[in-house]
Amino acid sequence: MSEMDTLAPGSSASEGRDSGGPTAAAPKRERAKGGGGGDLDPTAWMVTFSDMLTLLMTFFILLFAAADPVPPKVLQEAFGQSTGVFGAFRTGFLEKIMVTPREDISQDLVQVFLTEIGALEIEVRQDERGLVMVLPTDTFFRPGSVTLNRKARSRIDQLAAFLKDTGHRIRVEGHSDNRERPRGRGLDRWRLSLARANRVLERLVIRKIPEARLSLVGYGPAKPRFKNLTRKGRAGNRRVELVILNRRKNPR
Repeated sequence: MSEMDTLAPGSSASEGRDSGGPTAAAPKRERAKGGGGGDLDPTAWMVTFSDMLTLLMTFFILLFAAADPVPPKVLQEAFGQSTGVFGAFRTGFLEKIMVTPREDISQDLVQVFLTEIGALEIEVRQDERGLVMVLPTDTFFRPGSVTLNRKARSRIDQLAAFLKDTGHRIRVEGHSDNRERPRGRGLDRWRLSLARANRVLERLVIRKIPEARLSLVGYGPAKPRFKNLTRKGRAGNRRVELVILNRRKNPR
């Protein structure tokens, strides 16, 4: 009987010579298609997760190592008496994240402070003079008035508690638009801007900011930030700016 006669029907000569080959390879193909993951390490994800935790830990170590914590007394003066679980958590969070400024006060950290106290109406920006906090007079004063409202006094008290121990000099600058009508005898826009800045300065002094660190100027409509052609532009020009000067000096 010939070799072809001994082969099973439907099989080929190569299959006969490579006995067992297709049977051994089939299970491997089935495992690959089935996705059983016989060769995968089920704990491989932990490597990436551990790397992420290491990076986060390094970030926070650098953050806290770069600054000194604000004294708890400052936080108590800024936020009042915190009661309850959420009040304690809020104060504890600020004790860790807020820092006392060094040579240059940090815009990011002041922004965190303003966000935490809900002072979203106060704008913060940095320029060559230092850190500038913009207090909109439409929010802090009545139109044409030089009297601080209750909300303004509360905001300035919170800012004073934060700034008191920093050692920076603070210049209080008053600004007006070119149309606002002052209420009061002898007031023009120049005197109005100066009187408003003076009210803010007086509040800072009441809250124990040393007078030697404070200075005052009223620019009237001379330094607008925006064009006075629209209501929005004029409202942006009516402002009091607290300029936290870069150079730090501690007056005796």
